[in-house]
Amino acid sequence: MPRIALKNSLKERYMKNWMGLLMNEVNELFTKENVEQIVVPQVVKDDLLSIIEEKLKRAGFYYRIAYRVKAVDSMVNKLIFKDYRRPGTENEDKKMQDLVGIRIILYFVDDVDICRKLLDTLFISPGMWETTENNEYEFKAMKVNGIFKLPAYLSKTIVNPYLSDYVDDTFEVQVRTNSFEGWHEIEHDMRYKGSAFGIGNEALARKMNSILATFELCDDSIAGLLEDLGHQHYKDKKWNDMLRCHYRLKFENEPLHPYIEELFDSDTELAKIFYKAPRQGAIEQLWLDTSENGIELTLNNIVKIVNQIGPDDERLNEAFRKIEQEHKNKQEFEAGGKRRRFEPFKPLGNYKVFQSHSCIDLTNLSMEDAFKKAVNYIYSWVHSRFNEVFDDMPGSVDTYDNERPGYKVSLEYDNENLYFKEITTHLDSKVANRLWISVATIKKDGDRLLFDVSNEYAEPADKYRDNENVLFSRPNFYGEIADNIGICDVERLRQNVRGIDNEEEYNTLKDLIKDDNRQFPVVVFVASDDYWIEKFDVDYFAYLVGYYAHIKRITTDELSEQFAKDYDLDEDEFRDSITVFYPGREPNTSYKSHILNTTFEVIKIEKRKYWNENGCRAFRRQLVSDIRENNVIM
Repeated sequence: MPRIALKNSLKERYMKNWMGLLMNEVNELFTKENVEQIVVPQVVKDDLLSIIEEKLKRAGFYYRIAYRVKAVDSMVNKLIFKDYRRPGTENEDKKMQDLVGIRIILYFVDDVDICRKLLDTLFISPGMWETTENNEYEFKAMKVNGIFKLPAYLSKTIVNPYLSDYVDDTFEVQVRTNSFEGWHEIEHDMRYKGSAFGIGNEALARKMNSILATFELCDDSIAGLLEDLGHQHYKDKKWNDMLRCHYRLKFENEPLHPYIEELFDSDTELAKIFYKAPRQGAIEQLWLDTSENGIELTLNNIVKIVNQIGPDDERLNEAFRKIEQEHKNKQEFEAGGKRRRFEPFKPLGNYKVFQSHSCIDLTNLSMEDAFKKAVNYIYSWVHSRFNEVFDDMPGSVDTYDNERPGYKVSLEYDNENLYFKEITTHLDSKVANRLWISVATIKKDGDRLLFDVSNEYAEPADKYRDNENVLFSRPNFYGEIADNIGICDVERLRQNVRGIDNEEEYNTLKDLIKDDNRQFPVVVFVASDDYWIEKFDVDYFAYLVGYYAHIKRITTDELSEQFAKDYDLDEDEFRDSITVFYPGREPNTSYKSHILNTTFEVIKIEKRKYWNENGCRAFRRQLVSDIRENNVIM
């Protein structure tokens, strides 16, 4: 079909779709809100990539692979434009089929057709393929797109509450060459999602097509060049290089066995058969192999496979029998006299992520009532976390002990003597080989009600851990007890800033700082410049660390000067400063000049996010990190 006719045909189809939309109301279900309710879980990505890549690797392709779930806006636009399931239209019996997409990028153009045919053998039914129709008048990006049925167990994991009648349980596979990959996407967006090559830009559109033609020529030229190079190696009797150039697979470094090289040297016509043999047959055998580890990608094995397909040369068969026997003899010799050794189990490392040695506040409750209330908060947490694992857990707090693989609950409860201890362990639901351990104790000690909490995890000691980003996690019941009863470290801990504006409060602060029983740090703010202290956001800082640090702010000039004198602060900079008193250590003071020039790397490992903070917010993050790290190691 001439190029002008093709253009008109596409234009007529495009106009027909939009005219249909103008004549009909848009389906009320095709909304952004409904599309956003579709959830494609991580297992779909992980398993689809694993299934396909396992075969690509077995076959020895040079490849890259990418995965995507269709973007919300793109999906809404396509649903509206295609107007799926509307009676009387060309899409009356169709659904959207590319919610999930896989793109395979191959380095050799002749691998595209081989890969396409092999993909048809991988899933429950062959793909429905759409390919570019090449003609003598027009060059355009080569398209090889296939629609496959999702494995049933994966399609069941996708949540689609409103649009299941319009979105099929299929996924799209796009196969591209490396040359076409980048420009194909750009050209598609500009030509079909926009009008960059529309009316008035025919000359530039033609130029774009000529570039695409160059890409196609490059793909053909690279494959042709390597074939020519392989032929030269054939003439030079360089059999290893000949096979590498012709088959173009990701071979191991193992060279041809001397037995095979000797046969090829003595019979070049035999060697020519392996140079002329179609690549597809050998690649297909590698792809279809179902052994646990696959066929090792060596030159010797490719010769063996091609020989089995044909010519089935008996001299080669005998050579491979000798090679296999030699290999077997070597294995038996190396194994001789050796006892089978089992890998010993290794102990797990324990890593603390929170600890507190404090007291329950008895200001507003009797010791008995405070004990009962605090224990109930802990038991409520335990019951909510473990009741589906242990269905015999009592409805109210009591002594209890049970365990199953990966889980343990041990509770000791003595109401008469005001003693309670909780030990629980559970597997991490997201991180493999990690076990969480929570221990909490409440007990009477004279006129005090001691409250000890420890939270830690255990995992293989040789696993990588980022020492610059220490994990910190306190159990929920700790915050509930602090909120509703109160936790004391010499004095009650609070998630707000305590102002120091008179001599009595200042003396109380000094007593707190020097108290040997204090477990948590005291952080003292002095600020004459409201700008930086507002940027720092002291209230938010207190909310973050107030249950494991004492947050104070001196609010008068006289007391600020006295504080600077008592703790040897810089006489020129003390008016805008932050001083931290960790138990048993010298005070550490930072001044505004340093605070404003702080930088801090923010790393959210779970969300795979990274950025840099600067200034006051950076210093706040750094101080929070330091306080949490010191809690873990105290």
